[in-house]
Amino acid sequence: MIYHNIVMYLCYVLCTMYVLCSFLKSCRDACVTPKGLTLKDPIKSTRSQSIICKSEALLVTSQLTHHRKAFALLNNEYQLFMKLLSDTIDPAHFETISHLHETKAHYTMHTSLCKHSKKFQRLLDNNGILSESPYKACFAHYTTTQKILKPTISGPLRSTRLASNKSSTVVNLSEEILTTAEEEVLNLGLKFTPTPRRDPTLDVASRVQSSIKQLPEEVQASMAYDVGNLLTTTTSETTPDNLPAHQRRALKNLQRRSERLRILPADKGNSIVVLSNHQYDLKMQEHIGEGPYSLLKKDPTPTLPSKLDRVLKKLLNDKKISKAFYDQARNLHPRAPQMYGTPKIHKKGIPIRPIVSFYNTPLIALHKVLAHYLKPLTCSPPRLRDSRHFLECLRSASPDTYTYPCSLDVKALYTSCDMTLARISVRSKFLAQPDLLPANISPSAMDTLIEFCLSNSYFEYDNCFYAQNKGGPMGSPLTVELAEIRVAEVETLALNTSPDPPSLYMHFVDDGFGKFRDRNHAETYLEFVNSLSTDLTYTLEHPRADGSLPFFDVLLHRDLSTSVYRKPTHTDKYTHYAAAAPQNTKDALIRSLTRRAYSICSPSTYELSHIKQVLLDNGYPLARIHLIMQRTIKSASTAKSPQSRPQITPMHASPSTPQSPSPYKPSPNVIKSSLHLTPTSPFETCSPGPKLLLKKKKVPTATLR
Repeated sequence: MIYHNIVMYLCYVLCTMYVLCSFLKSCRDACVTPKGLTLKDPIKSTRSQSIICKSEALLVTSQLTHHRKAFALLNNEYQLFMKLLSDTIDPAHFETISHLHETKAHYTMHTSLCKHSKKFQRLLDNNGILSESPYKACFAHYTTTQKILKPTISGPLRSTRLASNKSSTVVNLSEEILTTAEEEVLNLGLKFTPTPRRDPTLDVASRVQSSIKQLPEEVQASMAYDVGNLLTTTTSETTPDNLPAHQRRALKNLQRRSERLRILPADKGNSIVVLSNHQYDLKMQEHIGEGPYSLLKKDPTPTLPSKLDRVLKKLLNDKKISKAFYDQARNLHPRAPQMYGTPKIHKKGIPIRPIVSFYNTPLIALHKVLAHYLKPLTCSPPRLRDSRHFLECLRSASPDTYTYPCSLDVKALYTSCDMTLARISVRSKFLAQPDLLPANISPSAMDTLIEFCLSNSYFEYDNCFYAQNKGGPMGSPLTVELAEIRVAEVETLALNTSPDPPSLYMHFVDDGFGKFRDRNHAETYLEFVNSLSTDLTYTLEHPRADGSLPFFDVLLHRDLSTSVYRKPTHTDKYTHYAAAAPQNTKDALIRSLTRRAYSICSPSTYELSHIKQVLLDNGYPLARIHLIMQRTIKSASTAKSPQSRPQITPMHASPSTPQSPSPYKPSPNVIKSSLHLTPTSPFETCSPGPKLLLKKKKVPTATLR
């Protein structure tokens, strides 16, 4: 009888504390302060109001942390007394008492929710926040479901919103069967970060210490002092685990099965693909065997830095490059480039898209420096920056009779592009326009270094080293610029020599957009473009049956209205709100999606409703979504008109020399931090790992992996 009374009391306290924690969490997310934590402002100045707001937010967070700790302790006591009670009485009586506890929990939860929902709605009304209370979904859950919520809670606080009924985004192509808990963990997304189980301060300190030794001597002392002060002043608060116990065990099981399974992101759509190691190796070996690769006898990584240093010193002695260029182009302590693949689940047979990781490789610094100087050469025909720029250029174009839009695409750009022709084009353009380069860098030096990078293109896979004989590796910044220069050269030649060019044309990497008279005009121009080059092959995408055409992430309709385009493989998976990530990162996601809808869609009502539902499915509180959306829309509507951007002039058959933009100058030698460690295997790249959040006053938030 004593155990029964204790358990009933703990059940009541647990349910009440659960709702209280949910109330405080909702207040924190909505940036409102409960009446008991409100502070008075005796000065009533702008600065004092800012201090009061920050202090109130800290009080709410501290109160939530305190109640969460107390909830965890009471939950452990409840489990202990329930075990003692089950050992004391027979199973039939224990089942009756358990049912009584569940009924009591149901009543207590419902009563507390009614009380706190009214309090929360009053707080929203007093602060002028127009948003729907997050407790509505919980009341609908109580009235429409038969299952009673138990007060025994493991892991994070349950959301007051019903779980999403969307299908799983995990594509299991292996022969092994995933458990329900393992699929739940993978459905959280590969960007989900579990709460660290231990304080990683010592690990961070050791990594920082090794990284500081690679910095210049004049900044080592100050950097060590700042980082040490940041680590010592950071308070390590006990954060509730954002994964329940069964999902933690499932995550460990997936890590143990990494020797047999590969967990990879899909090529498009944020889906998660599970392959066996045998399947993955077969697909990679098939690509390497059919691609333009040749096997090397040994690893060229140990000798490549000294080989590059000799070339740079010769150019420096000949005064063809500057000392700053020499310092920026070298990389210390390199590793070999690693090739991995992402499955293309939207194509038949699910082939692999090869990607080469150039992180901390011998030539990565040189690739970045060369890419800076090559950017101005890719601006003809007009190069788009983003979808917003595309819409501005489209709306600023003069109306004409060319009303048939089409998009052009280059097949396998990086592996089929002739980099030698791109290098020749770079040399000729630098010789014709020497003002694109600084005075202390000669065009011949650029040609020599580009040829050096192309001739030393290699990668490692499965402890074997391969050289790439054609095209360039996807993942190199230099390959992107050279490929775009080659595409711009072919498209400019086509626009200037075609007897019947489109009235408007612009491109982004391997995608182009043009306005034609009709279908025959577009297909005739496609044949003409393909006849100009032997390495690049273009394909044409016509408008759909309803007259819409996707380009970038914009869906252009027949009536010239626009909306956001999502590919069929898109899963609407973003960083989950329960992930151990900075709050400003989660708020930035809401802002970016809202800003995109506001700038692209006409009208944006449906898109904003879709974004709200997607964010709710990813665990975001409704009040927080409304708050950030309202702020973003208000700032976007009251912002000044954007700066005028260059007009897109129709490209006709008459030859013309495109005006090149001002030359890009390389940024000064910045401090390169090696705190972000790139894993060596795709499974480690995709599997969630702990992150440490370090904050300091007037210091940007740093996320260290």
